[in-house]
Amino acid sequence: MMETKEKYNHEWFKNRAFNSLRKISENSWDYSDSLLLYISSGVTAYESVQNTNTPYFKLVTKPEHEFLQLIVKSVVDILPDNFEYIDLGPGTEHKEQFLFDELKKQGKIFTYTPVDISDYFLSLAEKYATNQGIKTNRIKSSFEELPELIGKPNFPRFVSLGLTFSNFDPQEIFKLLINVAGKNGFVFINTQIKNRTDMDELRKIYQEVIPKMCADKLRLIGLDSSDVSEIIVDSNNMAWCSVINNSKELEKIGVKEGDKLMVVQSLRYTEESLENELKKTGLNYEMFDTGNSFIASILKT
Repeated sequence: MMETKEKYNHEWFKNRAFNSLRKISENSWDYSDSLLLYISSGVTAYESVQNTNTPYFKLVTKPEHEFLQLIVKSVVDILPDNFEYIDLGPGTEHKEQFLFDELKKQGKIFTYTPVDISDYFLSLAEKYATNQGIKTNRIKSSFEELPELIGKPNFPRFVSLGLTFSNFDPQEIFKLLINVAGKNGFVFINTQIKNRTDMDELRKIYQEVIPKMCADKLRLIGLDSSDVSEIIVDSNNMAWCSVINNSKELEKIGVKEGDKLMVVQSLRYTEESLENELKKTGLNYEMFDTGNSFIASILKT
């Protein structure tokens, strides 16, 4: 088991929060760093939305699971006989089980490497895999620090981010994932397709859950819920609020009262816009499309 010294404390999150703020226009700032959601209030809200009776489960989780079942054999067919499976942000849904089952069926050998900054999620993932006799090497790390931490690969790497891809600028996250995969590796992402999804319903779901997820994230930059306007999710699945009562720390970096903060993004793509992002990497890729509301892709590094 590879572990870093305990450093992901409140001070680390606070420093990351301020460092993540990026000015995107005269009066707006990108504060969408999704890692900052996974502190107490964010984790609780994230887990509750996964329950099988929620609208999110019906619109996102259930169809994603059905889709993964349809494509898993095609994905595993591509992978080598011996490799490292790096699972970025394993969560609670255990989508890795589809791969575990197919890999076992095809007799392929792998080490499972869940990566997260949360001991809670890492322990869940580790226990789940080891209980099935799977060799596991958990790593406590942010995604950005991972390439330096794990170094060059000894075996080909299959780096899976899944639907979390939607929380990032596509080219920025592709660059990071390719760096983690190293030479002769594979990068797996999954995306929900805009024109195959009820975007109005999806926006309503996010409108309900995102304010709950962002309470502690806003406190990291010195803001309580009373210091910002209501968080509104727009048609692009970006969540915004305006600063009403500024904090001294925000003033120092140039944030003004009235400025807008983008606190979360969960982007959706059309088939064409997704393929355009894949082409920009300059790498060979394969897309998996069954007509479902999801399309998955593998980049070959």
